[in-house]
Amino acid sequence: MSKRTRNRELARLAKRRQQEKRRRERKRQTTIAVALVVAVIGGAVAFVAFTGDEPVPQATGPTGPTGSPTASPSPEGEPGTQIGTVDPAPGPRVVACDAEAPKGATEPKPQFNAPANVLKNGRSYTATFETSCGDIVVELLVDRAPQTVNSFVFLAEQGFFDATRILRLDTSIDVIQGGDPTSTGTGGPGYTIPDELQGDEAYGPGTLAMANSGAPNSGGSQFFLIAGENGHNLDASPSYTIFGEVIEGLDVAETILGLEIQDPEGGFEGQQPAEAVYIETVTISSTRT
Repeated sequence: MSKRTRNRELARLAKRRQQEKRRRERKRQTTIAVALVVAVIGGAVAFVAFTGDEPVPQATGPTGPTGSPTASPSPEGEPGTQIGTVDPAPGPRVVACDAEAPKGATEPKPQFNAPANVLKNGRSYTATFETSCGDIVVELLVDRAPQTVNSFVFLAEQGFFDATRILRLDTSIDVIQGGDPTSTGTGGPGYTIPDELQGDEAYGPGTLAMANSGAPNSGGSQFFLIAGENGHNLDASPSYTIFGEVIEGLDVAETILGLEIQDPEGGFEGQQPAEAVYIETVTISSTRT
């Protein structure tokens, strides 16, 4: 086969794959539309959010799809030990809200063994998210989800979330999603944590919850913050651990949610902000109770 003939054949194959991808996406959009119609008619919401055709998986090891380890795992598996790094995917050059990319935005991000307990008895905890568009302060719900809060506090104190990007904006469920060191939707901290579901989960405005892959106990570092009433569309599928509540800066979350996304027809990947939104740092504060 000549080189020209082979190139034409490769071009045809690429076009066929692209057409197939578009057919799958149209099918997914149709499925979601039908689910919403059923919800309106029946008075109940049947909505695929994080566990349908476009799951939000978490990495379960020290490498993500775009990264490679730069450190060897601890021979004893010591809690909280750094075991490698992953590389963040390139983001938009323009940063939202007239901000600038923080230092370290393109540097490798750490991976860890699961931590020991870092929380102290008799103390309450808050997390301040400094973002490109302003600060969001969250009360962490230690009594409701102690293991999730412990993991989040550990990661924040290690600088894990610093200079990472918001990777998803979804107005159908009013979700802002972050916590992925690779910004691809497939990254995590290097370990998974168990679900801490109470049976009364309601995803109203201001809720901070863990994303997962759709399987039990598959959470890691990816979280989502609900910025509007459409978050209640998740109430019918209460499989996401709630571990925080916004006490200040919900308007900042609303601003971020209102930003333009890359491709409304592009599925999960298209839901990344068209202009980069960074979590510049997450600061943990604690007070005696």
